Amino acid sequence: MTDDFDKLLGGFDEPEAERSPAAKEKAQPLASAPPQEKKRNTVLPWVVVGVVALLAIGGGVTFAVMNLGGSDATAPAASEGSTPSERPAETPSAEPETPEPAASALPATCRDIFSPAYYEELAATGAVLSEGNTGPREQPFDAEVPGVVESTIAAAPHLECTWSFADNFSVGIQTVVAEVTDEQAIQVTEALEGAGFAGVNELGSVRYIKEVAGTEGFGPHGYSIIARDGLLVATKWVDWPATGYTADIVNTLLGPA
Repeated sequence: MTDDFDKLLGGFDEPEAERSPAAKEKAQPLASAPPQEKKRNTVLPWVVVGVVALLAIGGGVTFAVMNLGGSDATAPAASEGSTPSERPAETPSAEPETPEPAASALPATCRDIFSPAYYEELAATGAVLSEGNTGPREQPFDAEVPGVVESTIAAAPHLECTWSFADNFSVGIQTVVAEVTDEQAIQVTEALEGAGFAGVNELGSVRYIKEVAGTEGFGPHGYSIIARDGLLVATKWVDWPATGYTADIVNTLLGPA
């Protein structure tokens, strides 16, 4: 009975109150409403884009800084007022200087061992002075002179000079000027003393002299030998004991003592 009454009442619907569009939408059953699309999250993609962009910018800055650091380590800083392509001129390394050989007191020609005045005095006698020999000895000393004298002269730079007469070969003067060390000079002087040469202190050193009397057909001959300041002056004269001969040579080449 009750159900029949309810059905009867249900056949008379009450007029529906006027609703707003929003209320109508809410009143529509969910089953009949079309399914709504899920709202997309638009924030997350932009966050990812921003992070990627920051990483890219940071990587570029790091690369640039590394390049700047590498260039500073390998390329010299450009000096003020110069362009990067300019380079300082390279200073050539100083080469060691070759020491010049010591000047030799040995004269170049025989005329140079005499003073001009004394040369003229000897030439006035008619004697002729040779140009000079610097090679093997042409007229070695006799056995009256110790062998060490001759061997020292032969092994050293020397100049051999001779005064001679064209019409008289038995008269003349032979002189040798040689460069010697102090040790060689001592050996020579000791040998001369041992051979009976007389030593005379003069000309800033000791001059050793020896005179031999003449024999039949030959006049007297003698020797005058002195060592001083790296030079050895050895003279043999035959029948012509020219006064002041050795003194002029020593004074000309080495100066007065």
